[in-house]
Amino acid sequence: MKRTIMLKNWLATFKLQFKIALKEKIVFFYTLVIPIIIVFLNNQSDFKDVGVLYIYWSYIVVTSILNGFMSSIVQLRENGSLKTLTYMVGSKSTIITASVFVQMIIIQVEILIFNLVVNFMVIQIPLMTYVYGILMTFITTIFATVTLSVMFLFKVKQGTFNVLINIFLLLGIGLLGFRPGGIWNYLFTLINPFQFVLALYSMPKNSILLNYLVMGFAVIYLGMGYWNLHNISIKSQLSRV
Repeated sequence: MKRTIMLKNWLATFKLQFKIALKEKIVFFYTLVIPIIIVFLNNQSDFKDVGVLYIYWSYIVVTSILNGFMSSIVQLRENGSLKTLTYMVGSKSTIITASVFVQMIIIQVEILIFNLVVNFMVIQIPLMTYVYGILMTFITTIFATVTLSVMFLFKVKQGTFNVLINIFLLLGIGLLGFRPGGIWNYLFTLINPFQFVLALYSMPKNSILLNYLVMGFAVIYLGMGYWNLHNISIKSQLSRV
């Protein structure tokens, strides 16, 4: 009986979060329209193989988590809805996991649309690449979420949080094209979420050493992410002033 109630609460929260996410049209511009525009601005010769897709997939995953999941949770917290929903469903984790699943579905749809556009306008994408993208996106979305959850440690108001997200996006994208030699390349790959997600997508092409480092840090990020998400405050920063 208790599990049935928990499932109903989770589904109700999922539907609510999904409706809220679909109303944020501007988010889809940043996460889907911009990478499609960049594809057409870049020379088609850049797509020498489908591996180039991994860069765009990484961008979609990270920007969607930042502008979708994280902004949504902060918005709910600041308008008091997170506290209200937590008391209603009896569990903060129900809201968090429902929000993550909503974002995961949206990311899958965005990447599918992006792939179809590229397939018909730029380069033909093999069926197995579609399958690989779907399977790996489930994994990369989870790790992007737990990695970026460190930003919840900044106990700031929504406006300030949005500024931090924009700064983070600019730095992350800037470092995505930065390729230093030796150990620095590994370091930037492990600490920059864009490059870390890209490394996850590119595991079949990575060196053995890089894959071991990525898997090791993935475990660390899972532990850190669990702690960060578990300790998210449901109190609005406005109520602390």
